[in-house]
Formats: sequence, structure tokens, C-alpha cells
Amino acid sequence: MTARDLQGTSTPSQARNNIEAILRLEKEDEGELALHHRIFHTVGWFFGTAYFVSAQCLAVSAWVALNIMHGSHQAVDPYPFPLLAMFLSLEAVLLTSCVLIRQNAIDRTSARRDHLELQINLLAEQEATRSLDALQRIADHLNVPNVKDTHVEELAQDTAVDEIARDLKARERNESKAD
Repeated sequence: MTARDLQGTSTPSQARNNIEAILRLEKEDEGELALHHRIFHTVGWFFGTAYFVSAQCLAVSAWVALNIMHGSHQAVDPYPFPLLAMFLSLEAVLLTSCVLIRQNAIDRTSARRDHLELQINLLAEQEATRSLDALQRIADHLNVPNVKDTHVEELAQDTAVDEIARDLKARERNESKAD
């Protein structure tokens, strides 16, 4: 989806700007990849398609058929097809490497996105906390009858992210020990 595709839609301008920013960041990420990494990405992507499986089956079938039809004396790779086995083994090693290189790059991108998402969530939580606190003070200032709710007061307090993270780690350790 390009910016031009978005202009004809009824997407609100802020959402459109966000989508364009994400697309721009993804293009920048692609542009930062070295040529050999882009090649590995393309190769790794192709190997995960039905086209590759079909081409692989067709190539192996053709290899076997050509070597069986020529008879055992004229065959380039007679039964049990040791050359074919060597080529397929080498291909498996190279394909695995391409797929792992592609997966590592995807993992790095995912980790960056997770970090960005965490930062946005923390900012949103801080904004919500400030809004609740401001509403509480406005209600107090206007003498609006307000039932003091400890839950609301707790939500209006700053969240100690590091404390929550430590608690989460401790719970994960306890659960893994219990298993």
C-alpha cells in the first residue's frame, strides 16, 4: 500500500499519517540492508512458497526420469542417484542458511517493533495517568460529589514500570520452577 493508495480512502488523516510513517520506516529498513542480505531475503522468501516445492518436485522427477530412460550405461547419475543426493544435500544446507539469515533479520525488526510498541504503551499509560489525576483535581476543585475509590486513586498514581517488570520476571521464574 502506498501513500497514493491511502489518499483515495476515507482513512482519518492521523491514521493515514501513521500508516505512511510505518511504510516509510519499513522502506528505510529495506534500504539499509546490504545487497547480499536482500538477495538472501528474496531467496528465503521464495523457498517458502508452493512454487519452489513444485519446481523442486519437477526438477527431481526430471532428473530421475532422464537417468532411468538412458539406461544404466549412459546415465549421468545412475540409480541410486548419488549426484542428485549430493546436490539436494548441498541445496538443503544453503536453503537453511538463507532461511536463517532471513529469520534473523525478521527477528531484529520484530524486536525493534516490540521496543517501539513498549515505548508507545508507556507514553499512553503516562498520559492516561495524568488525565485521571487532572480529572480528579478538577472534580475536587469544582466540589463535585465524588466517592473516593481506591482503585481510581491507584490508577491515577505513576506506574513503576521497573517494579512491574521485576514482579513479572519473578512470577515467570516461579512458574518455570513449578513446571
